[in-house]
Amino acid sequence: MIIKRRHIIFCVLLITCVTHTHAQSTLHINKFLRSNFGTDTMWNGDTVRVFGIADYLMDDPHIPASVVYCNEGDSVIINALSISQYDHHTIHLHGLDVDTRNDGDPATSFYLEHMQDTTYSFRADHAGIYFYHCHMADAIHVQMGMYGLLVVKAAGGVNTAYTGGPSFHRSYNWVISEIDTFWHRHVPVHDDVADTSRLPGKYVPSYFLINGHSETQLETDDSTSITGKEGEFIYIRIGNIGFFRNIIIFPEWLNAIIIDSDGRPLPEQIESDTLEISPGERYGIMLNPSAQLEDVIPVQFVDMNTNAIRSTQNIPVDISGVVATEDITNTKINVYPNPTNGKIQVTGLENKKAYIQINNLNGKTVKTFVVNTADPYLNCEDLAPGYYELTITQDGKTISFPFVIQ
Repeated sequence: MIIKRRHIIFCVLLITCVTHTHAQSTLHINKFLRSNFGTDTMWNGDTVRVFGIADYLMDDPHIPASVVYCNEGDSVIINALSISQYDHHTIHLHGLDVDTRNDGDPATSFYLEHMQDTTYSFRADHAGIYFYHCHMADAIHVQMGMYGLLVVKAAGGVNTAYTGGPSFHRSYNWVISEIDTFWHRHVPVHDDVADTSRLPGKYVPSYFLINGHSETQLETDDSTSITGKEGEFIYIRIGNIGFFRNIIIFPEWLNAIIIDSDGRPLPEQIESDTLEISPGERYGIMLNPSAQLEDVIPVQFVDMNTNAIRSTQNIPVDISGVVATEDITNTKINVYPNPTNGKIQVTGLENKKAYIQINNLNGKTVKTFVVNTADPYLNCEDLAPGYYELTITQDGKTISFPFVIQ
């Protein structure tokens, strides 16, 4: 195996290009792997030393690294430069289907020494939720902060959970982790020859994080706290990169449904107000609030050795206002009630023939209607509870509405 590692000229990595080929692209993304100069401020004002993956040469690292976005069908090239005098690093593409050369496991490929660079490449074949993180002494370097979320959006970058999946009005990303401050103060040195590290002691986290924040920080973190309108569809991408198991409890009125896991749509959606997520797992959750309320979504951190809940972090949720038809289609057509028990009325159609399809979560057409009235009633009581999409075609124009059968 020929391993390509270079001592580079910085300006080479500072050029980011996007080459368009129809709806697909080749993306060049820069990442700087650092184990020096990084600190993060916790909710109580304490600062903690961190490692991390920065986007720019002169940036200090923070927890977590920025989200990498691409679309299904894109080719992605990550230019990685290690700036770490005493540590070696890699980038592991967690959950993606890549070859050994691009996997980032130093046992089967290679690692980067100080001021060495390389490229990692992959084709984004499946829309979904993934991680990228250092795989060198990974128990330590991941704990120190060398991780970020990697999101492959649906083909064309449309607002659907995955290609052909349910659409949404807004989305959020939650990266869940912990910090043991003793580990961060006593970072062990990795023996590259023996590929071993002596851990600094029992893992006892002091801080429990969502997107790098906790406690009162969550109240003002717009990237984490949920805002929206009654009737909207809100998609949450959740990844656990810590060492604890998490239990996330959604208030009943949010109507949470688990729709995808580890980069693949679930064969059957799961209507549940509780999500349990273990280290390394990723889930996609669709919310459809049925009330205007202020509440919290508790995230419990469970010690996997003792099964004890060590912390509960509360993510604020504020649903105010009602989604209007214009928010979806900019037309006068409306579909209600939503959620429904299976009986649906469509209003605002022109008084002539229209074709209506009901598609399930996997894009399969499960019912069709041909109507000749401006306000037809549709009977979908024979369909199972879950998420669906109603598509109306009239005069060659097509409009789609997501809806829920309870």
